[in-house]
Amino acid sequence: MDRRQLTNYVNFAALICYIIGRVAGIGILVWIGLGIMTLSSIWTIIHWKENDKISNYISVAFLVLVGLSLFGL
Repeated sequence: MDRRQLTNYVNFAALICYIIGRVAGIGILVWIGLGIMTLSSIWTIIHWKENDKISNYISVAFLVLVGLSLFGL
């Protein structure tokens, strides 16, 4: 499996965890999703030139989502 595809799948799994946690009111699932999003987004941004443009923009959007969630918005 290509490393770029792996980061997309990890981001997708983190988003699913986050959404299910929010809808069901399970705080630990929300935090797990936010943690995975943060780590995968930071890894993607560190390797910016090796990734597709869309993966980079999705990672930035996930970091914005994490920031908004941490501030309670």
